[in-house]
Amino acid sequence: MNDSEMRRRELLRQTRRLYDDKREIPAVHPRYGRIYHNLYENNTEEQEPSGGTFYIRLVIGILCFVCFVYMDQSKAEIAQVNSDAIVDQIEKEVDTDAIMETWKAL
Repeated sequence: MNDSEMRRRELLRQTRRLYDDKREIPAVHPRYGRIYHNLYENNTEEQEPSGGTFYIRLVIGILCFVCFVYMDQSKAEIAQVNSDAIVDQIEKEVDTDAIMETWKAL
């Protein structure tokens, strides 16, 4: 290995170290330093991706649909509401002017 190749490798190593975001914490104003360190410094290895609430919402939607189908098939009423009343409320046209007036009154 000659001197120019060693010099290039050393420069490459320094550049990687300089621009590696994972190793060093960027410059943060002292006022916000503690908050930044609490959020990012301790949790870099322990960070797990959050799953969100998609599956919970999916299960709730499936349960609502199953309840609706049961109410429709057995002609059951829950709290004086049957499947026809639910369909009527879903198909009901929304009056945006009335909603805006109500919202402004709040």
